[in-house]
Amino acid sequence: MKKKRNYQKWIRLVALLCILILVIEGIYLLFLAKKKDESTIYTDTASSFLQTSNAIYVVGSSDFRYGKIPYTNGLQKAKFSKYDQSGKLLYEKSYQKGFNSIYNSICEVEDGLIAVGHYEKTEQDQKEKTGPGLIVKYDSNGKVIYEKKISILADTNFTKVKAIQDGYIVIGKSIFENMTLGIDERGGGQMIRFDKEGNEIWRTNYGGSKSGIFNDLVINEEENSIYVVGKDAARTGVFMKYRLSDGQMEFVKNYSNTDNIGFSSIAKIDDDYVVGSSKKLSEDRESYQTRALLIRYHSDGEIVFEKQFSYNEMSRINSVLVKDHQIYAVGHSASLNQEKSTKTTRSFDYSGIYLQLSDNGDVLQRKEYKEKNASTYMSEIQKMKKKFLIVGQSNAKSFSSNQKDLKSYILTIDEKGQKEKQF
Repeated sequence: MKKKRNYQKWIRLVALLCILILVIEGIYLLFLAKKKDESTIYTDTASSFLQTSNAIYVVGSSDFRYGKIPYTNGLQKAKFSKYDQSGKLLYEKSYQKGFNSIYNSICEVEDGLIAVGHYEKTEQDQKEKTGPGLIVKYDSNGKVIYEKKISILADTNFTKVKAIQDGYIVIGKSIFENMTLGIDERGGGQMIRFDKEGNEIWRTNYGGSKSGIFNDLVINEEENSIYVVGKDAARTGVFMKYRLSDGQMEFVKNYSNTDNIGFSSIAKIDDDYVVGSSKKLSEDRESYQTRALLIRYHSDGEIVFEKQFSYNEMSRINSVLVKDHQIYAVGHSASLNQEKSTKTTRSFDYSGIYLQLSDNGDVLQRKEYKEKNASTYMSEIQKMKKKFLIVGQSNAKSFSSNQKDLKSYILTIDEKGQKEKQF
């Protein structure tokens, strides 16, 4: 009888030990999960936006770690969001097909909205960071009306879309993947005109099949003209004019020595055009120093003036806007973080930059949004009544982040660049 009691006692002790081990393991697993969650960086970007009479649409990419859309760990999905005028998020949609994807631009058409970008269709695309260009038409409620995937060369990416009376025009690039040798006459910067139903009217291209790209355009339907900016060969910006009716090129003006993005934005000012970019300070491939660049062109392609602006080691203008004969520009700048940099690796802090200039290029206002150990990027600027709207992404505390997670934002500022509201 005594032996039976001892046996039962040992059984209870072993069971208790097992329970304790399970509890300790559970606590440890929860601890590891929390640590893993804390170390996972959330990435959410805003490439471009559109203001309508009653809403603001924002496109970009996200891993959707926060929110109702399924978290795509390790992948960035194209994002399509709608806000009311006060900044309240009404809905957010993601493009779930394939692997990584992004929307770079959006425009409003007669019966909906067109978002354009790029996605990795296959595992091979994901591995090589290539894939088709993406065009998706939505209604105002975020329902997909139709979508198009266009592949010319291996890496096709649409950077901008603009509406015209009877349709829309899409620009971007289609180039070889990195290891492909040779030349293809179809490659480089791409421009495609579509009718209202999404049928292709004409297509044209320009630039090298390893590096050509079109980044922005201004359309003048009355003059039957399209002005396009982008990049030809490595570090060579292009300012070009095409006929709207048939896509025939009328002239091209090359500019060296830009960074690898080339000319990134264009806006009409009187009968001229102002272009934003970044200027390399040396032709040495190892040199990374640049200045923010702004050029005013005549409509015939002759330069009226060129201005360069120094901000730290690197800086560039991503978006230009003309309002009341004045020029507004936003972009970003990079300063070397000495504490984080090593002998073999440079680490940079990125800050947003804002410029207001007269029509002859004189600086009226200049501001930098800087925070140590953080990064802030400004993608696009537009006018909203008496204020300006800017979209971009930041992990800075001053932009409501934590110096870790990169979060998209919509920011209102006054003409002096003072922040008024963020949502």
